[in-house]
Amino acid sequence: MADARYEPAPPVSGATARVVLIGPPSSLRSAVAGQLHRTTELLACLDASDSLVTALSSVAARTKELSGATIVFVTDPRPPGLATRLSHRFRAAALATGFEQAAETARRHGAARAIVLSSAFIYADDCGLPLDPTSPTLTAAETVPAAAAEQAASRFTSLGGESVVLRLGWACGAAEAITDRVLSAAWRGWRLIDGDPDAWLALITEGDAAEAVLPALAVPPGVYNVTDGAPITQGLLSALLETASGKTLHRFHDPSWGREGILFGLSRRITDTTFSDLTGWRPRASTAESLADLLLSRSAGPPTEFLPGDGLGASTVASEDIGPVQTPRIAGHPDH
Repeated sequence: MADARYEPAPPVSGATARVVLIGPPSSLRSAVAGQLHRTTELLACLDASDSLVTALSSVAARTKELSGATIVFVTDPRPPGLATRLSHRFRAAALATGFEQAAETARRHGAARAIVLSSAFIYADDCGLPLDPTSPTLTAAETVPAAAAEQAASRFTSLGGESVVLRLGWACGAAEAITDRVLSAAWRGWRLIDGDPDAWLALITEGDAAEAVLPALAVPPGVYNVTDGAPITQGLLSALLETASGKTLHRFHDPSWGREGILFGLSRRITDTTFSDLTGWRPRASTAESLADLLLSRSAGPPTEFLPGDGLGASTVASEDIGPVQTPRIAGHPDH
């Protein structure tokens, strides 16, 4: 509940910023934590678990309240598949409630700002026009975390705090779950992304996405698109991966990764540069070229294990800041 004794404090940036990071273990969260470790006072890095509110209250008690602090929610889109559908069915409501309660708890203890790393996959189809923060959105199993975090940001604002939502393009990285599956499939000769070749994708590298958190500490509250500024069609991306793999990529024929899926069944063209114009932040890398480079480097060594079924297994990668991170394995083609 709102408490009249807690007035919004001005956000701080740079080395004086006090930050609590919230989100499930992932390569993006690791990258964000690294940026915050170097430039802010990172008070805690908390999992999005059933005990989130208790953990956040403990941080507040240990640090003598969160006055003026910033809460950063990190979310990732989930790969299509049975595991994601089951999580949506049984955990979506709990996740939304947990994030909202965390926002209320943080505000009650004096936090001034909430930053959400959301996803451009939350947008509906662009219908031939570039998307902006006012464009229609939708909620699906793959984007539940983003929707839950944005809802928490709205609650934080309603309690007198300031909220910044960064809708990231597909944040590609070597250990990111969707990237891992797409590149592992390409290494084996499969084209996993199977939507309309003319459909647009908004992209960003994980490193650039993580760096965008720092200017978000002081940017005016609002919703911003954050991409590499180079939207690409699915057809062109597939051609780049085919060239990098040196193989003809065959259709995987999984509808959830194609025209019937929420991630790649819609066109999302984003050319909006408002965030860059306001903050001076600029992406350092072309994401499409980075994907091709990652595929080339993967060709020099063993790929992620390619399992039959729905990809419910997991491989573990090291994370310096948060310990082991569970990274889903790719689902194998039923005819492979």
